[in-house]
Amino acid sequence: GRLSEIFGKTTLNADKYLRGLGFYHAAKASLHHYEKASRALIEAYATGINAYLASHKGPLPLEFLVFRHQPELWTAADSVVSAKMMSQKLGANADAELMRHQLAQQLTPSQLSELWPSYPGNPPRPLEEVKALPGAPALIEAVLAALPPTATGKVGSNNWVVDGRHTQTGKPLLANDPHLGLSAPSPWYIAHLSAPNLNVAGATLPGIPIIIVGRNEALAWGITNTGPDVQDFFVEKTVENDPTRYMTPHGTAAFHKRTETIRVKDSPNVSMEIRETRHGPVISDASAPHANAISNDEALALAWTALSHNDTTLQAGFRLANAQSWPEMQVALRDFIAPQQNFVSAHIDGGINFIAAGRVPIRRNGDGWLPSAGWTGDGDWIGTIPFDELPRQHNADDGMIVTANQKIVAEDYPHFITHEWSMPYRAQRIKALLADPSNHTIAGFKMMQTDVQSIMAKDFLPLMLAVTPDVKAREIHNRLTRWDGSMDKVSIEPLIFHTWYRELTRFLYADELGDKFGTVWDRRPNFMYRTLTGENEWCDNVTTAPIESCSEQILAAQNAALLWLNERYGDNSKSWKWGAAHHARHRHQAFSKIPVLGNLFDIVHSHSGGPFTVMQANTTIANIETPFEENHGAALRMIFDLADLDGTHVMISTGQSGNIFSRHYNDLVDHWSNGKWILLPMTTEAVEVAAKNHLVLMPSNP
Repeated sequence: GRLSEIFGKTTLNADKYLRGLGFYHAAKASLHHYEKASRALIEAYATGINAYLASHKGPLPLEFLVFRHQPELWTAADSVVSAKMMSQKLGANADAELMRHQLAQQLTPSQLSELWPSYPGNPPRPLEEVKALPGAPALIEAVLAALPPTATGKVGSNNWVVDGRHTQTGKPLLANDPHLGLSAPSPWYIAHLSAPNLNVAGATLPGIPIIIVGRNEALAWGITNTGPDVQDFFVEKTVENDPTRYMTPHGTAAFHKRTETIRVKDSPNVSMEIRETRHGPVISDASAPHANAISNDEALALAWTALSHNDTTLQAGFRLANAQSWPEMQVALRDFIAPQQNFVSAHIDGGINFIAAGRVPIRRNGDGWLPSAGWTGDGDWIGTIPFDELPRQHNADDGMIVTANQKIVAEDYPHFITHEWSMPYRAQRIKALLADPSNHTIAGFKMMQTDVQSIMAKDFLPLMLAVTPDVKAREIHNRLTRWDGSMDKVSIEPLIFHTWYRELTRFLYADELGDKFGTVWDRRPNFMYRTLTGENEWCDNVTTAPIESCSEQILAAQNAALLWLNERYGDNSKSWKWGAAHHARHRHQAFSKIPVLGNLFDIVHSHSGGPFTVMQANTTIANIETPFEENHGAALRMIFDLADLDGTHVMISTGQSGNIFSRHYNDLVDHWSNGKWILLPMTTEAVEVAAKNHLVLMPSNP
């Protein structure tokens, strides 16, 4: 919540939102819950950063020079809040909750349930549960408008592990490729920490003093996002004639208040008063410039596990680095709070394990699908899922574990985690590839991490190709009929398919949503498949008199797609290669939108893959100008061989350096794009052999 100190008014609304949440207050409070040894490690990390700042004699990085900004000393709370902010990327579904409330004003309960359908194979949501609170439209509108871009969108990752029964060495193999927004430099940094009683290597994030994905001498682990529903909005009623108090099931209570002052470059400071209720901060207080549309008798509060004041997630990371067994790993992850992650692990004894670690609320009633009435207590959180009841698996019967953001619990699991699991396409493809024993090798795992065949495309093609094409579309139909669903950048079929599918989404549900369509426009494959195979009332365009069929809309979408492709890439279909539209853009967070600097610092290249391939390459189809530009993917790939301490294979998306003048700023881009890896050795002998340079840091006062 301090970007405006550097960028001025352009980031003020984002700062208001984040300061309203109170992340930094929660981080400082959480430090008091760390054990002494863990806090000392965080403090030592901060001391190291500050030692560099104090001793550095040369110019600061270019970002500081351009914005004429001096870095402050790093604090322990800065590291804690850096970890907490990952929940903004991986543990936020507030936008969907508010969007559903908005659309409930114009859609029937049945339509709303269909637009957000249940997971494949699960029963539909009871319609009596699809009822939004009456009123509060301005309140919801204001807060939804205030949500920053990082609070929206779906994310993913893959990990899988096979035990020693499947490998030639008798030791497990584990693969992990976490998916984050692409950036330059890469969000990930590769590190190896060796000290007395410590030998751990893997990937970390700047500002966070733990190895997030990695291994020690006994254990390797990888993560994917669970995607739990850990955010709930509560509409609070203020007491009539007393705006300092609000209604609760047991009478009234006073708002807790705090004042946030935001320094704004080249402008006066901005102060705002934030109220807090028993549920959490009143986000509607931070939604300016829309707050003037909100009535004084309503407030919208947010409950979120990431805002807890006893978050010891970094402590879990310290303990995990030293864990030597599955029981010790579980002890370490008791301290892991947010965002909930699917941890898979492999041990040198041949065993494999899985646990979805993190704090997930238990609600008195309901599941947080829509905002709740704060004064009734019905949607209140009455606890969290006990650690011993979190989903887990020890030494799977078939010797394999796969998580790719798909549903990880059976129908009889006693606790609610989420309704918004990712579709199982990637998990299905990974399991299909693992069914071939020849893939249970390092080479096989590499092939799998870069696999670009789309099960989603193969599911939809029979439905889309069932219609009789126009004469001008016969060539396209013939191409797609022969296509295997591979999202190769040199192929023509992926761009045709994605353009056609994108147009079809507009033809199926833009008419019902009207001016709200842009806020929820996405691929929605679960909804789309159900519509095309049964729930076809959506195929009718409600703005016209005739009743259109799904076949008519598929043909109309095809014609619109051909028109779009001709306008963008010319009338020669041979030029419609996927790579012409599907560029991976690694954005520089500060300079990307600045003319000249953006072109200099951003890294852009054509790339294979798609939103539902194992090598995920996600795009934003609601982006009118660049609907197929890749903005999200596997910025890190790691493969661990428990038979070889020096056999860890790793790749990050750009390079190890954030300095554009360093050859290491982008020296790994081609490797990443073309599916290559480097080794990350851990034994002293192998490290010495691999070393190109040595940097020795000596304390100033030994």
